[in-house]
Amino acid sequence: MKKRLILMMAVLAGFLTVFSISSPALAKTRSARIVSSRKLSKTPYHAVSGYLYTSAHLTKKAHNADNYPRTTFYAYHSDTVRKANGNKAVYYYVKNGNGKVKGWIWRGHLVRVISLQKQLSQFNELIGLIDSTTTKTHDRIVSLLKTVNSDTTISDLISDLNKLKSTLTNSSDITKLNQIISLFQSDFNTGISNLNNLAQALHVVNTNLNNFISNILNQLTTTA
Repeated sequence: MKKRLILMMAVLAGFLTVFSISSPALAKTRSARIVSSRKLSKTPYHAVSGYLYTSAHLTKKAHNADNYPRTTFYAYHSDTVRKANGNKAVYYYVKNGNGKVKGWIWRGHLVRVISLQKQLSQFNELIGLIDSTTTKTHDRIVSLLKTVNSDTTISDLISDLNKLKSTLTNSSDITKLNQIISLFQSDFNTGISNLNNLAQALHVVNTNLNNFISNILNQLTTTA
């Protein structure tokens, strides 16, 4: 009887020892596995949300991006990782100007910074393209732009422009509208789904797209 009691206590002690060792390990965050890596040319971004991690394994958070809304980060490396849930994602290694704030952040939380000079060039290109259409098409584009509000998305605007294009018969206007759509798709598609936030992302003097569109409309009215 005594031997059985000693044996049971030994088994129980062993179980508790194993449990105490394995529990902390289970509590740890499961790391992401790096699938591929590549270098990036130094590119400026704004972080609009999310966290910066100390490594692409995503086990430890270094910074909350919400604390750096106006900070310009520069991307240097890209890692494709497979997260603990099995999903793949792309993370960029970024640093601010002095290198003190750095880490790995999901690419979807970054918005490419476009210089003021490039933004003004885009603005003038849009004005030129719209002004070069026939009067009827010009007025229809202006009417469409007047409907843009804080809930309008880039997809919405492009969809509306495509609908307008499908009703045109003038080949020159169709070509110009294709160029306008292409400009929005390539230069304004920065990862932000809400156009009202686009102006801030592009370093425009005005802080929302309603003012940005208003400036376009004012310019079109002046040159009409």
